[in-house]
Formats: sequence, C-alpha cells, structure tokens
Amino acid sequence: MNRIKSLDPPHKGLRHALGKLAFIAGKTDFTSLERVENLKAIAKEVFHLLKDHTATENKFVLAPLESKNPAFTQDYLTDHVDIDRMEQQLFERFLALDGTQTNDEGHALYLDLCNFQAHYLEHINEEDVALEVEMQKQFTDEELMQHQIAIMGEMSFETLLLWFKYIVPARRPDENAQVLSGFKSAAPAPAFDAVLDVIKNELSEHEFQTILSMIQ
Repeated sequence: MNRIKSLDPPHKGLRHALGKLAFIAGKTDFTSLERVENLKAIAKEVFHLLKDHTATENKFVLAPLESKNPAFTQDYLTDHVDIDRMEQQLFERFLALDGTQTNDEGHALYLDLCNFQAHYLEHINEEDVALEVEMQKQFTDEELMQHQIAIMGEMSFETLLLWFKYIVPARRPDENAQVLSGFKSAAPAPAFDAVLDVIKNELSEHEFQTILSMIQ
C-alpha cells in the first residue's frame, strides 16, 4: 500500500524552486537593473518558501515526532538552525543587488547559491530517506493527513498559491489531480480558480489539460 509521504510535495517543490533560481542566476547580467530585479523577484519567492517550510516542518513534523521518539529529532532541529542562518545571509545578498554590481560579483553570488543548494539538497534527501520513514512508522496515514490539514489551515492563501506554483510542475499528474480534487471539494470556487490560474502558467497546455481531466 502506498503510504502518505508528508515531505514529498514540499521537497519536490523546493528542488524545483532552487533549480530555477540557480538557472536564472547563472544567466543574469548583474549590471542590468531590469535583469537583477527579475532575479530578485524569483529569489523572494524561493526564500519565502524555504523559510515557510522550515517553520512548518518544525511544528507539524518534528514536534509531533518528538513526542514519539525524542532522540530522533534533535539533529534535524540543529540542521534547521544552521540552514536558517545560511538562508538569511544569502537572501540579504540577493536583496542588496541593484545593478551596480559587476558580473564577477554576481558570479560569486551564483556560486554561493549553488553551494547552498547542494547543502540543502543533501539535507532534504536525508529527510526523505530517514525522517519520512520514521513519520510513517510512528503515525497512521489518517494522522499524517491531519497534520497536512493543520498546515493548510494555518497557511496564508498567498503562500499556498506560491507552493502550488512550484510543487505542481514537479509532481506526477495523478499526484496533482489527487491534491487538487481535495482542494476543490473543500475550498470556495474562486480560490480553486485562482490555483488553476497559477498552475496554468507553469505547465504546458498538454500537462494542464491532463491534470484537469483527472480532477474529480
């Protein structure tokens, strides 16, 4: 039986988001204010999701797990503190971009971003192969689903839309259709339409229509 994977959606979304940011940073002309502003807009989205995910994981994954197996969570919590510090330092450098930097300075930022990306991907890979399994061991699918419902209940709609923007292109059509079917049944029609508007811009027409055909 396929178990609920609590970490799969956000982690796939963050891999997509970090990859896109690195891709855009790698071809940005840092002497062009227009190009820099485009890069900063993407960076603001990505670092917002990174920060949101750490807070969410601490509260709705690690905290419940700590009540079951306290010894298992400490290393992850320590890693999150270190990652938060690295994220903030890197994000501040993106925010400081104003088109007056040289391309050599931009390249140094790009390399530091790639270094952070490598570190972060290693971290979430460890979570996917160990933390996810421990969550499935300690909680039923019904309990894991309640964690997800609680997360959605606390999340702002703007942040939810941003997650859909990066998660949907990174997952299979059937996975997306399952989530969107649930959202459609629980959310007001305007909210569901807003989600569709966001993801339509991130997918090919074929991908979008495939998902639509599978939504109940």
